Amino acid sequence: MLVHVTRFNQVQQYVKADVENYVKSLRQRIGRRMGHEEILERFRVIWELDFLPATHEVRAAGLGDIPLDDFSWDEVLKALPDVLEDIDVRMINGTAKDALDYEENKEKGLKVIAIGGDKLARGLTLEGLCTSYFLRASKMYDTLMQMGRWFGYRPGYLDLCRLYTSPDLVEWFQHISDAAAELREEFDLMANSGATPREFGLKVQSHPELMVTSQIKMRSAKTLLLSYSGQLMQTISFSKGDAQKNMAATRRFIGNLGDPQERNKFGNSFGEISNSWSGHLWSNVSVQAVVDFLADYRTNSNAHRVNSAVLAEFIQKMSMLGELTSWNVAVLGKQSGTPILLSPGIEINKISRGAELFDGGRFAIGVLSDPKDETIGLNHQQWEAALQSTIEMWESKKEAKSTERPTTPGGPAIRKVRGLGALGVPPEPDRGLLLLYAVDPQFEKNTSDGLSDVIGFAISFPGSKADARVEYKVNNVGWEQDYGASE
Repeated sequence: MLVHVTRFNQVQQYVKADVENYVKSLRQRIGRRMGHEEILERFRVIWELDFLPATHEVRAAGLGDIPLDDFSWDEVLKALPDVLEDIDVRMINGTAKDALDYEENKEKGLKVIAIGGDKLARGLTLEGLCTSYFLRASKMYDTLMQMGRWFGYRPGYLDLCRLYTSPDLVEWFQHISDAAAELREEFDLMANSGATPREFGLKVQSHPELMVTSQIKMRSAKTLLLSYSGQLMQTISFSKGDAQKNMAATRRFIGNLGDPQERNKFGNSFGEISNSWSGHLWSNVSVQAVVDFLADYRTNSNAHRVNSAVLAEFIQKMSMLGELTSWNVAVLGKQSGTPILLSPGIEINKISRGAELFDGGRFAIGVLSDPKDETIGLNHQQWEAALQSTIEMWESKKEAKSTERPTTPGGPAIRKVRGLGALGVPPEPDRGLLLLYAVDPQFEKNTSDGLSDVIGFAISFPGSKADARVEYKVNNVGWEQDYGASE
């Protein structure tokens, strides 16, 4: 187990003393079976309601080579006293004499609670790490990633791994994950186009609180205005206080669109692949209507990637360049469920999404849109070209043999073909796609009191060569590509 709460050695000493006292108390109460009933009952509940269900999910997903048989609570209970006897609490830092001597204990193994700071954060491998208690905050991407010692393979015990941290750190790591995914996507595009990193100029998203790395390391990077083109933007962070206003904005928007071209149910079909949706579809919606909606809609202030005001400004800039001037707008819901009326004759059923509540009435979901939703409005030629591009990207990756050959096009390929075209497929950079969803957030606890209907949106931006941009961090190569070399 790792306990990383501070970089200060003296504070680590206090933490170690508290943990040692607690482990000693557990050892005595469970070993002597005195005053142990409440503790064992808590352990049993955690085992049966947390660990066993997680084991079943991980095993069903085929991850981590999990053993086929479950351990019963009686088996765990029998092993507890011996395990507690073996646990050693150690402080790992520059002043402590403790060390993780794996080689000397390779026959029996080490059962250690390691408490530390910088030494634990960088360059030290914690073999068999199962549990991390992590509260050490940093404002820098690279430092946070280095301090995350829980990354890596956990064959045979992935289901037992746990991370305990703060909601803010969870959100920060989610943002870093998004930034890393975008960077990998840029690598794929770079490789497929035959470009090198020197020619391409790799970019990392900006964040209002986080820095990519320290100011010293960032001396070769600058702030760059970068396009949303070729990206999927979707709301996953919401505020309870904005829900009612956003619903009103959506109803005004839908009410002004007139009759949809497709009502209640619509779909598309490409060979053996067919998609269907419950909802409504409008075609050739004006850019001004979309801009007005985004200006009216209020995204959460902590939504770092999706800001409705910035999106509206970007779309308006693109329209002045002759792009994103005509929109497909779809309002999508489930086939059955809780209905919500958006306008006379325009009703959809809410989609359910798991949600986590944060302080200040803010909550977040994992993902809003379904990957197939980006195929709305595609013609057969675009579908085939996007699928071919997806297959080529899959074949270029080393891990391709371990995954199934794609049968549907991926989002990046769809957006690229839609905006830039392909061989025999004309580009349509003027056509944007706006997707609206009525969300029914599913909280672990009943915390939805006073929550109005929630509207989320996703925008699929076609690829473009135009020059409308938003603020990002970029390395010197990217800066020189857009602004010329520094003097």
